[in-house]
Amino acid sequence: MLNVKINELMPILYAAFRYTLSLLLLVCLSFSITVHAQDPTNRHATAPLAANGGRMVQFVDGQLMVSTILADDAATVIATSHRASPYFCTISDDGHWLLYSIKTKTEKTTYVHDLTRNGEMKQQYPFAIESAAFTRDGNRAFFVHSKTFWGAKLAAYDTQHWQLLTMRSITDLTTSIAVNAEGSQLLAAARSVVRQIDTETLKTQKVHWETSRLTGLVYNPTDTSQYASINHRNRIEVRDVRQDRVVQTIRAENGQFTQLAFAPDGRYLMSLNDAGQLAVWGLQERSRVTALNNTIAADGFEEGKLTVLNQAGWQSVRTDLAEARISATSALPDSAFLNGPTSKVGIVPIPIISYSPETSFLLGLGMCFILPPKVNESSVPPRFFRPSSITPSVAYGFNGQLQTSLTIDYFSKRGWHYVNHASFLHNNRSYFFGLGNDTQKEHSTVYHNNVFSWEGEVTKAIGERFFAGITYQVRNDSRLDFDEPASTAVPNGDGGFLAGAGPVLRFDTRNDLFFPTGGYYADLSFRRYGGLGGSDFVYSDVKLDYRGFHALPILTKGTTLAVQALYHGVFNGDAPFYQLPYISADRLLRGIWRNLYIDRQAIALQGELRSNFSNVDPRYGYVVFAGAGDVAPNFFEDYKPGITGVFGVGFRQQVVPKLKLQSRIDLSVTTKGNVGVFGGIGLTF
Repeated sequence: MLNVKINELMPILYAAFRYTLSLLLLVCLSFSITVHAQDPTNRHATAPLAANGGRMVQFVDGQLMVSTILADDAATVIATSHRASPYFCTISDDGHWLLYSIKTKTEKTTYVHDLTRNGEMKQQYPFAIESAAFTRDGNRAFFVHSKTFWGAKLAAYDTQHWQLLTMRSITDLTTSIAVNAEGSQLLAAARSVVRQIDTETLKTQKVHWETSRLTGLVYNPTDTSQYASINHRNRIEVRDVRQDRVVQTIRAENGQFTQLAFAPDGRYLMSLNDAGQLAVWGLQERSRVTALNNTIAADGFEEGKLTVLNQAGWQSVRTDLAEARISATSALPDSAFLNGPTSKVGIVPIPIISYSPETSFLLGLGMCFILPPKVNESSVPPRFFRPSSITPSVAYGFNGQLQTSLTIDYFSKRGWHYVNHASFLHNNRSYFFGLGNDTQKEHSTVYHNNVFSWEGEVTKAIGERFFAGITYQVRNDSRLDFDEPASTAVPNGDGGFLAGAGPVLRFDTRNDLFFPTGGYYADLSFRRYGGLGGSDFVYSDVKLDYRGFHALPILTKGTTLAVQALYHGVFNGDAPFYQLPYISADRLLRGIWRNLYIDRQAIALQGELRSNFSNVDPRYGYVVFAGAGDVAPNFFEDYKPGITGVFGVGFRQQVVPKLKLQSRIDLSVTTKGNVGVFGGIGLTF
């Protein structure tokens, strides 16, 4: 009975099984059709790896999908063996070539595909690209690749056969390169250093040290001397490489700039940021002429047309730049445009490392804050385009000395010049050798004391060459503690308080404050100590300082011969020995101990040849110097010559971009057998 019932149910069960199977197949088929029938424009709404030359590339499920922008053509699919997105990807300006790199711990490979041949792989290289650029005709490509801790490679390739043309080493900090419209010059940015490179030989033609760290370089297609970049403050800077200056600065409202592109006529610059804001800037009118929101990517910038990607897909946006130009010309400059370079205050750390018999090793740190002049203010006479500076410092000597100082050097736009230097030395340790030009360093006495000093001057320009004002000094020395009695009498060796002031006259035609290559400087100052102010010492101090600077057409550009003649004397009273004229220290006749030759009068003459190692990179230079000097109670009465000569060499390095402020280290030898090594910031004279 049971068997009969089962046999009767079999047709029903079989029909139910067939129906269920058919339903499952229909559902699966419907799902499959849904996946493949997606609108191709939807996938475009995501940010592509690269978009250029009328094509875009996306990475989807381990495959590179290359599509033609503004066309419904089927995407070219390039299969890869990697699940992760490429490390680097770009498309050539003409849309011909796709380059992408894989960079992992185990693999570094670059692939070149021909997009005109359905994505056919043309070449494969055993390195990963960091940055790439093509010439306008597409015949050459330039790569920065093989980055390591020690450096990277810059290579040029022929794109017809993808053969290596030339290669050189370059710093691993290089993040962006660009080629000019003529294909004759390449720019390579490594943080704040931009190199101009010849595209045929890849030799550096010029090194520019900028005030900003730059990336996103792009050349103006009509002006081979102009390029735009994005700096580390998220501002656009347009530079002229011939004049070596910033001509336009554009700030962001919000979002980080990610892309720049010039219009074909070079009058407009397009920018795109990660907030989806696209803007077109009229550089001559200093105004924003077009603004779009919700932009994912952009490709192509032609007169009157922008090709942009938004949530709706790729679109050709018409914008009449001619009308915008007329409107912008009559409008006020856009507030996004800033005047000149973005750097307002330069900060230079000054490590203090030195050795002297007085202090032993001296270690410390100073900070030089440099305030550039406001060169865009028409009210500022050109003669006063000079930077001001504030320099605090502190140092400790291993013999127990503590040195602190603050120097303020301020140039007013109206021609006032204020200089103040305040210092305090705790447990100052110095030598007393005696007076005259025949003292010996073997006959010395060490003394200790604390010293506070404040000196400065205030001058006002009379015309553009003459200055007049007052100079002053206030100093207090605690009682001097000698380790042993001096072999000779010590003039006013008990310490004390002194204060003096007087007039100063100056003639100054130097063409640069930090590194003059032409002009003259003459300074005549007089101070009277005593009288008012409660000074313990009464005497007069006279100083005449002359300097001349002469450019020489030899060696490298900027080679200069500098000469200095100095006279210093005290009269009508007795000065403490530590205030007497001298011919030593790190700037005047380098190599002679500070107090070795002191007397009531001193005279010195020195010359210095200054040059750079090359015209390519003016940051590094050298000097060769020589000089002679003498001291005496009175050069005009019973003078007995004891002239000391000095000669030596020095190394120089620029420490501030665009300002020729240099650090220095000098090695010198005197005709009396003294050897000295001195360093510091700024010129010796």
